[in-house]
Amino acid sequence: MLGTRRRPPGVARRRMRTALATSLAAVAALLAGGAASPPAAADPARAAAVVVPVRLDPGYQQAPFEGWGTALAWFANVTGGWPDAQRNRLADALYGAEGLGLTIARYNIGGGDSPETEPYMRAGAAVPGHWNRPGPETPDGWDPDDPDHWDSYADGNQRWWLKAAKARGADTFEAFSNSPPHFMTDSGLVSGAVDPTRDNLRPDQYERFAAYLAGALRRVQNSTGVTFASVSPVNEPGTAYWRAGGRQEGSHWSPGSQARMITALRAELDRSGLSTPIAAMDETDPDMFRANWDGYGSTVRSSIGRLNTHTYGTNGRSGARDIAKGAHTPLWMSEVDLGGTVPQSFTDMSPALDLAERITDDLTQLEPRAWVLWQAVEDYENMTPAHEDSNWGLIQTDFTPTRAATEPLRKNKKYWAMAQYSRFIRPGSRVIGTDDDHTLAAVRPGGQGAVVVHTNPTGSARTIALDLTGFRSVSSAPVQRYTTDATRNVHREADVSPTGKRLAVTLAPHSVTTLVVPGASGVDPERAAPAVGPRLLVNDHSGLALTAASAGVGSALVQRPPNRLDTAQQWTLTRSVPGDWSSTASYRVTNAGSGQALAVAGGELTLLPPDPSAQQQWMLSSSGDGHHTVINSATGTLLDVTGASTADGAPVGTYRPNTGRNQSWSFHADPAGG
Repeated sequence: MLGTRRRPPGVARRRMRTALATSLAAVAALLAGGAASPPAAADPARAAAVVVPVRLDPGYQQAPFEGWGTALAWFANVTGGWPDAQRNRLADALYGAEGLGLTIARYNIGGGDSPETEPYMRAGAAVPGHWNRPGPETPDGWDPDDPDHWDSYADGNQRWWLKAAKARGADTFEAFSNSPPHFMTDSGLVSGAVDPTRDNLRPDQYERFAAYLAGALRRVQNSTGVTFASVSPVNEPGTAYWRAGGRQEGSHWSPGSQARMITALRAELDRSGLSTPIAAMDETDPDMFRANWDGYGSTVRSSIGRLNTHTYGTNGRSGARDIAKGAHTPLWMSEVDLGGTVPQSFTDMSPALDLAERITDDLTQLEPRAWVLWQAVEDYENMTPAHEDSNWGLIQTDFTPTRAATEPLRKNKKYWAMAQYSRFIRPGSRVIGTDDDHTLAAVRPGGQGAVVVHTNPTGSARTIALDLTGFRSVSSAPVQRYTTDATRNVHREADVSPTGKRLAVTLAPHSVTTLVVPGASGVDPERAAPAVGPRLLVNDHSGLALTAASAGVGSALVQRPPNRLDTAQQWTLTRSVPGDWSSTASYRVTNAGSGQALAVAGGELTLLPPDPSAQQQWMLSSSGDGHHTVINSATGTLLDVTGASTADGAPVGTYRPNTGRNQSWSFHADPAGG
């Protein structure tokens, strides 16, 4: 959540299936089937020359979505004390039904520097601590069991925001910490250690800090009426961002220190009678998240009730996704924002398109239950050309205004791009599979209707041709269309109509468009993947097929050149629960040659007589590109070619998620990939 964080380098798109040369005759047929007319300013011939086929797959449904949200630090620490009318305008813009309709708020439990420390943080970043100091010369005398050592009503501005969010319908709240109080640290500052690669919490302060977090949690709940669904004790722990004298709170934690802190906090919450789940570890990116998780023992892992990762870096999303599935623990994307690549602007679509692509990729590749922005309101002055000259936040306002009551609340195009998602994909929706990079789709709560959000980052109009054949039924009900581009903000366009189970729509350049398809429902089992019948499991790294080395029980598993006639290579996937279309549905994987089921027993991949045990249950993960990871339900390990070998006869086993292509598989009806 570093406000001056450099923009991470772009990550390669996961799949590139855009059809750029579809014939004009084919396009004309699509348009006759219900496409809207191109925008007046667009060249119709050019628009018609670009068609993007998009297939929706309701047979792959993520867990019910919990909602969209924002962290309250640092803007709430500032604006929660503004005149009532002004702070309510902001709350309406974020949490109101006519605004973004956010339903999640992350509350920052501040650590708090010493009163003698000269202020050095950026505007809003000095979040108040919840402690009362026993005396000016005895900060180490602070006793969490002494009520007089607590400021029970500290941080009133953030608390106002908790109540304001709840009053507007927010129903999910998380507390998180960036740093312990100054008197528990090595440096004496809440901004980090003198050496940013070292921990700042003193070794003798773990239990005391746990008591601080639990005590602050209880007091904030009691004073606001909000119940926290989780508490996160560490934030971006593996980075070297946090140094003494930096402009915000932060603390480094080694994986061993993270584990100790999680254990200490769980014990303290239990001692205090708080059943609040612990969220961890709010790492900067999925790759670092995975490295931290790999360092935790089973006891620590079992103490974690939800997994949190940020996506300031984007590599390794599939690893975090599969860790969460294997651990049977929900996952959040709990913090990110993008400043964009252009100077501060409230009309340029470039930052909005960047944000839209990040949301789509995060939801598709990471499969989080929630998506939470870093502070939705940013300091306007800090974003001006004289300072960062950037586009952080969805709304920018001066954090040190001359007159708060009249300070402008400046919405940029990112605000409206966010609304294209948050107003339509509501809590209880299920994100579904698509085969296009720029498209996010979801079925609405209850399964009746679908929402499609497509980003057109190009300078030309494009037609998307939606394939809705994966749904059991699609009525002719009009499809609503909303657009944000250079001149429009979530503008309702003319409705369009599907023809059968097909829909073509022409979209403006540099735009984000939301389509609400009310008549789509159910799943056509004939179209759901994996298809019925024996399939070859071909490794995406080696190009070789999973093979039972012999026909007997307990056969070794190896990889061999694909041969569709070899029954040792033929596998049938059977859903454990027919009609379970969730992305965590489990399957039995049965070998045609032996009739035995793929299993993990004694830590080894093997074949066993079929039974309902978890060791024979496998989950599939996919980003919609036809490639899958295969996760064992009992162990959380993935089907894996040992050592990433490409050799004929190399052993196949299971291993923890590592995002390697040796853990990626395709289902083929024949060696050619049919």
